[in-house]
Amino acid sequence: MAAMMRLRWIFAALPLTLPLLSAGCSSDASPEEVTDSDDIINVINSRVKNQSIGNCWLYASVGWVESLHLRATGEELNLSETYLTYWDWYEKLTKSAATPMESITTGGFFTTATRLMNTYGLLDEGAFIPNEATVDLSSAQSKAEAYVNDSLKTGVMRKDRSPATVRKELAKAFGLSTEVSAQLDATFGPAAPRTLGTVPAGFPLRKTSELVVSQKRAGQPATSVKLKDEIPRWSEATRPTNRAQLRGYLRRVQKALHDGQPVLAVWNVDWESRDRVAGTFPKMQPAAKIDGVHMTVLEDYQAAYVPNYGTLPAGVTVTDATLLDAALADQVEINFFRIKNSWGNGVDPSGSGAFKGYADLYSAYLFPTDAAAPAGLVSFVLPTDYTTTVPTGIAKDLCDTVATDGSFCASGIGAASTDKRLFTCDTGLSAKVQTCAAVCSKGTTAGKDACAEPPPPNPCEKATATGKYCGTALGILAGQPGASTLYSCQKDVDGKWISPGTDCPKGCIIYKSQSDRCKP
Repeated sequence: MAAMMRLRWIFAALPLTLPLLSAGCSSDASPEEVTDSDDIINVINSRVKNQSIGNCWLYASVGWVESLHLRATGEELNLSETYLTYWDWYEKLTKSAATPMESITTGGFFTTATRLMNTYGLLDEGAFIPNEATVDLSSAQSKAEAYVNDSLKTGVMRKDRSPATVRKELAKAFGLSTEVSAQLDATFGPAAPRTLGTVPAGFPLRKTSELVVSQKRAGQPATSVKLKDEIPRWSEATRPTNRAQLRGYLRRVQKALHDGQPVLAVWNVDWESRDRVAGTFPKMQPAAKIDGVHMTVLEDYQAAYVPNYGTLPAGVTVTDATLLDAALADQVEINFFRIKNSWGNGVDPSGSGAFKGYADLYSAYLFPTDAAAPAGLVSFVLPTDYTTTVPTGIAKDLCDTVATDGSFCASGIGAASTDKRLFTCDTGLSAKVQTCAAVCSKGTTAGKDACAEPPPPNPCEKATATGKYCGTALGILAGQPGASTLYSCQKDVDGKWISPGTDCPKGCIIYKSQSDRCKP
């Protein structure tokens, strides 16, 4: 598989519903506006971009670097995928110069991207194509692809793909300024690139031996290292074909995400299996036709059947290490992974407005149980030091003590008499756990326990749409419990409002045209 990993090329067709040159989203947002801390874990991602050609692998890999740098320094970079595309094409065109070629291939993989970074460094978006510094979709890339293909078919490169000729043609293809072309020539030479050494003054090239990123090893505090030293720690973990190995495989990914690692996901795209309104890929259909292979960066996940807790929903912060360990138990099921995409600022799968351009990939899409349906997931790319083992000390699920499904007071299934929790048990697993406001009352028959008082008011029932609302915006009076809570209003699978919330120690800010948020 290691050899296959080096040879894999990932092609990412753009969504059929999006025009190829649709306008990119605004790029003037601060890191606080393009990331969100309200998740099970906290992967700090840079802003969503919009690929115009099939080079998702470069967008994902560059996003990976931006995330690691942002975590280490607090600085959000806008690195140029176009710059790496330029060098990728240079290598493809010159290394096969003796072989006829009618079009440039845009596919690649993480290992190719990181090798390009080590070889040619990284540039900020505006340093390579100045007018693309403030846009999220690169028209230069799509124009360059058309120019290169024409040159291969009927132009200069049809007969001459020498290094010097290819460099000149690529400069025309990407519309490089005289100044940028001169800087490239001064740095690498005008033809075959020489080893990256001293960078000329005025050329803001970032070497991987100098760019600072965060390094988090399993069980150790995060440190700051150079990108060149972090790259070798990351490798591809292919999807197991044996479903018995799947839980351990996903546990590795969870552990990395709990440490804030920007894990990359490689997955098959089937447009017919996509819910375009919700921004999700809910289920892979048996007759699915794979339209391409895509690479993206993970943001969050949702877990069900967490022992003694139930569901850990995406969009609700978990800081309790004991609870995060419980999410790694064998019985836990991953409902979906939330990914940062590279298809522009589209729909928001969370409904909060904080994740425009993201998508939710459900387990039934990534790992279908129907043997006739192709698997959605290909692999994850993550650090090698995260293992498949279950942490020690995870408390036994109280639902494991009951013989029938239903609702049970915690005090009746092994917890202390003062425990007010009500468990909904499903085949011996915690499907849902809630805490009664007053007392949990035992029912007349097994599995019919209930909270003794009427259910507390649901603030989100006053919401006009899914999203984030301050308690005061939902009718809670100032000074009352919940007034300074930021509620993530959403609906469950039955269409009923649920109101997970995050306390705002400094108060909550109400906005008219966007989601409310806690005061910083």
